[in-house]
Amino acid sequence: MNLQLDLTAVDRERALRTWLVFHGMDLFEIAGKLRVAHSTVSRLIKRDRASMRRIEQLHGLGIPRELLPNPK
Repeated sequence: MNLQLDLTAVDRERALRTWLVFHGMDLFEIAGKLRVAHSTVSRLIKRDRASMRRIEQLHGLGIPRELLPNPK
């Protein structure tokens, strides 16, 4: 089966959450790697803007930049 996700058909937050599920990443795993609470990661995903530091940390985990919030 060849599954292709068209993440352009949904908003950024939903696209990011879909990407995370597809790649087997959950908020607790990300939080542990960033050394923050999972609620912090949840807020980062929901926000339209985030600090460049957090964006770089998330990108460093392999998350595509286009799915991350804009820098402040």
